[in-house]
Amino acid sequence: MAAEESPLPLVLSLVNVGADEERYLRSVLALLKDYLEPSWCIAARLGDLPDAVLVDMDSREGQQVWENVDFGGTPRIALSRDQVLAAEWTLLKPIRPGGPHSLTEVLTAVARKLQLSTPASAAPTSGWIPFAGMVRRACQRPYPSDVVLATGSALVVDPQGQVFYSSRTTDELAALLRNRRRIDGKVVDVPDTRKLAVRLARWEIRPRPLEELLWLKGLVTGAGESLGTWNPREPVRLKRWPNFASLPHRQCHLKMAAILTADAALAAALAEACEVAVGDAADFLNACAEIGILQTRSTTA
Repeated sequence: MAAEESPLPLVLSLVNVGADEERYLRSVLALLKDYLEPSWCIAARLGDLPDAVLVDMDSREGQQVWENVDFGGTPRIALSRDQVLAAEWTLLKPIRPGGPHSLTEVLTAVARKLQLSTPASAAPTSGWIPFAGMVRRACQRPYPSDVVLATGSALVVDPQGQVFYSSRTTDELAALLRNRRRIDGKVVDVPDTRKLAVRLARWEIRPRPLEELLWLKGLVTGAGESLGTWNPREPVRLKRWPNFASLPHRQCHLKMAAILTADAALAAALAEACEVAVGDAADFLNACAEIGILQTRSTTA
């Protein structure tokens, strides 16, 4: 539970930022990981809904985005060689880790703004748990369960029928599952699944494969580390090819699956072979373990 409650990094989305500056930003944010509280990362993975947007203002495209795109209240940061007076926050080029208009100063100020905008009534109680914890409980129950949040039902899990129901998109579910903050919610039994399915069908909420929810849970809740179902120091392989037709995936997942169906490999070696971060390989292995296709030394025995 302690790992679930540790805060995830805030997510910074880049608009019109050059490749060289993006690489530099990633390296600096990695170095500042233990210094910034909370830490930040660049939006890249499935379900990464941005906490702030960085817009490069030294081009016509960036200026047009700044003036015309509505980010729905998400804080905007201007990136420029000169101070942009109209911006609430300005990050000056060349990007510096410290000092006025530096990465640490700007991101710390934005984080304070985000903390102030959080409703005071959202203070967690001892009974609150992360959304992923509620989904885990629902999947472990033998009978259908409803994951209910303060805003209403988020999803219904039917382990017997191997389906789940939700009006939320894959990205919305991924964002909820990735969030480690404890929230107000509960898991309740569904008395009659048949009646529920009929009622949901009237609202055009169709059953979705439960494997999709389990895969998504494994893919985004580990934050780049093993969820405990496999050991990073032991080689693993796949029992079968994942059903990518119905599972959210990235291009690198196809290459990982091809390697692991052919032979066993360590997570670090898998990441190196696919030219991705070790954390991305770990997320893939977590997803495979959730749907029961990851073969480890213990499962083989």
